[in-house]
Amino acid sequence: MPLISVSVDEMRRAATKVKEVSAGLSPLPLVSIADQPDLSLAVAEFVACMNDCRSERERELDALSAGLREVADLFESHESGALDEIRALGSSLDWSIR
Repeated sequence: MPLISVSVDEMRRAATKVKEVSAGLSPLPLVSIADQPDLSLAVAEFVACMNDCRSERERELDALSAGLREVADLFESHESGALDEIRALGSSLDWSIR
């Protein structure tokens, strides 16, 4: 099975792009149709439903963005910890990492 390689920087850029998508979503305006109260009500219900869906998608995109940043932070933390351990081992063996 092939491995997927993603850098921490790429993950942070992806998180930023996802956040930009959610920031670009705007609610649909309410529409009223003159002399058509039943149609106005139906359109208002449809617009409200669409705005609820938009809000849900925005929350999901925000969660995805936060998750990507969290994974990037986790990888960065583990990488830093591993390098510290290797340096400590190297200093006990009298060699270094450049």
